[in-house]
Amino acid sequence: MRIRLSFVSALTLLIGTAVWAQAQFTPPTFDGIDKDKNGKLSKEEVAAWVKTLPPGPNGPRSADEVFARWDTNKDGSVSKEEFDARPRGGQGQGPGGGAGGGPPTTK
Repeated sequence: MRIRLSFVSALTLLIGTAVWAQAQFTPPTFDGIDKDKNGKLSKEEVAAWVKTLPPGPNGPRSADEVFARWDTNKDGSVSKEEFDARPRGGQGQGPGGGAGGGPPTTK
């Protein structure tokens, strides 16, 4: 019985930690993603940011999907204006409009 209790306790701690980590989500900033500081986000920069996210309830987010949602004029980069106007989480989308859930981001 004691081993079972320890396993349940460990599982509870693991789940609690995962929930806490999800609650600690920090919304992205344009400058934080724009690593080369050229004033626009490349597909590679968005993909690198997406890799830092915890998986949503539907699994890992797709960098291609996030980039496609953010690059509204389809010129191959995301401007600051596009980033500021990007779809937000909370309506069946993950942070930044990615696939999967997650805490909603705010302006």
